[in-house]
Amino acid sequence: MQAIRTSLHLRGNSLRAPYLLLLPLLLALTACAPVQIQPPADPDPPARVLLIDHGRHTSLMLRDGDGEHWLRYSYGDWRFYAERRTGPFSALAALAWPTRAALGRQVLTGEDPEAALRRDLRVPVRETHALTVNAEDAAVLREDLEELWRRGREDRREMAAWDMAFVEHPTGYSLRHNSNRMIALWLAELEVRVARPPILSRWEVCPAAPDEEPAADPDC
Repeated sequence: MQAIRTSLHLRGNSLRAPYLLLLPLLLALTACAPVQIQPPADPDPPARVLLIDHGRHTSLMLRDGDGEHWLRYSYGDWRFYAERRTGPFSALAALAWPTRAALGRQVLTGEDPEAALRRDLRVPVRETHALTVNAEDAAVLREDLEELWRRGREDRREMAAWDMAFVEHPTGYSLRHNSNRMIALWLAELEVRVARPPILSRWEVCPAAPDEEPAADPDC
């Protein structure tokens, strides 16, 4: 009986082995697939926001309160962004365990956010996605971010390389809570449906669904 149990155990392990080997590949394919998002249908009053894909991370642009400027917000590891410690040890630490996080803020001028990005941005842009959301939701999110910005003014860091300033964000940075996942949380506050928590910065915008349709994950 013991020999039979051992044989079955070994056979079970041998059957599971190929699936265990495929698991990292499946996870990698899932991470590389675009994360589908869906803006709300017919928001009233409407407001335009801009989702900016920088290739590895994402930022979000909101109109300021007086309508004369655009505010670009980002989230990331404090050492990488606020201190520009971009070596391999800092990168590994940010991925291995929660680290101090930064909220970045940049002010851009002009009516057209895409034109402002082309004129003033010092970091790469792979793709931009313009979303129409409820103006009141956008104002609430902006004020929440501005409150964090005001609260961290004593330890504010200017970083010319990124053309942004940074304050501490209360939520620690990690691989499970990186800039793309923070952006997904901000989008949810704007009533934008997000199909799954993102790891990489790849987004696909689905058409807005009619209000009468039940809430569901986006499906382009």
